[in-house]
Amino acid sequence: MAFHERKYADLALRLAGMLLLGLAVLVGRHLFDVPDVAAKVRPWAYLLGLVFMTSVSSGSALAVLGHHLFDQVELPSRWTIHDPERKSSEKLGQRDSR
Repeated sequence: MAFHERKYADLALRLAGMLLLGLAVLVGRHLFDVPDVAAKVRPWAYLLGLVFMTSVSSGSALAVLGHHLFDQVELPSRWTIHDPERKSSEKLGQRDSR
């Protein structure tokens, strides 16, 4: 059984998302309080910006979707393999020699 299928996984994933959003708030406030970024841009400002964007993106996805983040999605036939020979070789774990 995978972690996201367990009983309290949804709550844990949503809580982790909220924690990441909290981290994003702290980092964002620090970046906003920097007096004049254009005068002297330091590498840590870029690193904090990276942490901010990553925390906002992953935190919002986890907080909103929870365990549904790992749901399987059915692909339309347009994006699936139509060659029956290739399909059978992939099911067996064989690689295509093309």
